[in-house]
Amino acid sequence: MGLYMGEVDLWRYLSVGLMSGLKFMVGVAMSAAFRFSFWEQFLTTSGGGIAGVVFFTYLGDWIRRQIARWRGRPAASLSPRWARLWERYGLWGVAFLTPPILSPPLGTAIALAFGTPRPHIVARMTLAMIFWGFFFAGLWESLQQFIPF
Repeated sequence: MGLYMGEVDLWRYLSVGLMSGLKFMVGVAMSAAFRFSFWEQFLTTSGGGIAGVVFFTYLGDWIRRQIARWRGRPAASLSPRWARLWERYGLWGVAFLTPPILSPPLGTAIALAFGTPRPHIVARMTLAMIFWGFFFAGLWESLQQFIPF
């Protein structure tokens, strides 16, 4: 009783999507390693990143409280460098830095810490995930012609 081809593909898609929701660039690297097509890479990384943002936007406070309770101390506040980032670039800057540099949990935490309405976070981070998903899928697609398989 081996795995069917469809099951293998499903697990690859799910693993890339879940990883993209935690650390977008790792999901991009995984999708490249799996040799996903442009659309497979775009849909799994962007969809996973968006799912991560939605998850952490609406459940992040609860997760943070649970971790603090488990550790037995109050949740740590954001460092001053994140405040400088927010003051300099605002929500749009954080949203567009989240996929390539930050991560969906961190970008969402920064936006929530500064009192941004949750629908605004989801909307702007979704646009950023779509932009970067297209960018990296296109970059991978164009690099494949130089990489022998």
